[in-house]
Amino acid sequence: MPFNDNRIEHFIVLMLENRSFDHMLGFSGIPGIDGLTGAETNPDTTGAPVTVSNDAKYIGDYEPDPGHELFDVNVQIFSNQQATPGAAPPMQGFIQSYFQVCGDPNRAKDVMKCFSPQTLPNLTYLAKNYAVCDRWFSSVPGPTLPNRSFAHAATSLGSAVGPPFLGNLHTIYPVLNQQQVSAKIYYQDATMALTFKELLGNQTEYFGLYDDFLNECKDPQALPNYCFIEPRYNADDTGGAHEPSDQHPDHDVRDGETLIQEVYAALRENPDVWQKTLLLIVYDEHGGLYDHVAPPACQNPDGNNSADPPFDFTRLGVRVPAVMVSPYIKAGTVIGSADNTFYDHTSIIATARKLFLPDWQSTFLTNRDKNAATFDQVLNLPTPSNVPGVARAVALEAHTAMRTARAAAVPPGQPPPSSKDKPLSNLQKDMVTNFYHAEQEYLPPERRTGKLPADIQTEKQAAAYLQDVAQRLRGVQ
Repeated sequence: MPFNDNRIEHFIVLMLENRSFDHMLGFSGIPGIDGLTGAETNPDTTGAPVTVSNDAKYIGDYEPDPGHELFDVNVQIFSNQQATPGAAPPMQGFIQSYFQVCGDPNRAKDVMKCFSPQTLPNLTYLAKNYAVCDRWFSSVPGPTLPNRSFAHAATSLGSAVGPPFLGNLHTIYPVLNQQQVSAKIYYQDATMALTFKELLGNQTEYFGLYDDFLNECKDPQALPNYCFIEPRYNADDTGGAHEPSDQHPDHDVRDGETLIQEVYAALRENPDVWQKTLLLIVYDEHGGLYDHVAPPACQNPDGNNSADPPFDFTRLGVRVPAVMVSPYIKAGTVIGSADNTFYDHTSIIATARKLFLPDWQSTFLTNRDKNAATFDQVLNLPTPSNVPGVARAVALEAHTAMRTARAAAVPPGQPPPSSKDKPLSNLQKDMVTNFYHAEQEYLPPERRTGKLPADIQTEKQAAAYLQDVAQRLRGVQ
């Protein structure tokens, strides 16, 4: 079918985990972005200022995981749990918040650590050579699951916390499919969308594995128009060590860099796909890590409020990285602060509607995506002209160098380090709990695993459990 922008036939979204804009791109040096000067501070537990730094490590800075529930985020941006209405967020409570989690006044300062551009070669390269948005905020000042719910459905039905997310969420996927626009979620070990009842009746239409995405990139007729890619959330050792690629603290950020490179390379390798594609790389929420830009007010999506914790969904969460990649994007494009426009995860839904649906302005899911800013203006070249010949080679070289450095750090005769035996983060616990509720809601007793969330203690166990439940959910109507 003809689309509103005849240049784009494939809109790909890769959503990673729990990193703020300043943490990942604040020191990138991209001209025109609202990044870091290096003078930004937050007070430590004694009130002394701690300056941002560009020495974040790939792994090891954030154990335990910084807080990012609603009350944690309130402390980070307002310096108190109450978030007084009308008060301007000073963004001065990040160290205070992490101290409440880790109990170590020195370790609490680690939330001010950010990456240098040299340590994130793939993300930085794409941000510099295509487009970056410096006013993209998470949809909820809270954890992963409500934010990913907004990315799929433009609402979390009044939940500002974790699981369960079941039942009556109405998502963008059937809206697109009903108008002959193919749409699919690709996952590795799990996706919360497997607990959405409206999607379970036809899993082959709405869900695929990540390897399916890589294969379908070889054929523009097989690759859906809209693709949402999930990272790996848990380590397992089926067929070799599969490390988490979500970049959730304290997972190794290099594995997410590898995933970014794989997705980009898969699209670049087929010119018939690449020349018709828009790729968005974005993060679900900030994970408790420092950012200096105060979140704006917004509209409640559907009249639903959270009673516990109390929240009315009229302000967004902390700023996160958002990078747009397409041969139709001029290198060095920056959107957001330049024209005082802000974006959140419902901008994904609004942009998909605008790209693909002739009646896009009347096919919104909630008031949030109805009024969300679209980012199709980044497609600022009339022809697919931004195809730098060295782009893939540079990214692959950086990727290979990271892998070589990791291998060299392993003592001879020892296996590479793995996260599979680590205890679960709050996100991983939430994913397990959500899938447990899905079992109870959708499966008869004889088809359930018989396991309780308390039985799942390590990442390896979580990966096996989530994949087992995903298989059992197949065929549910």
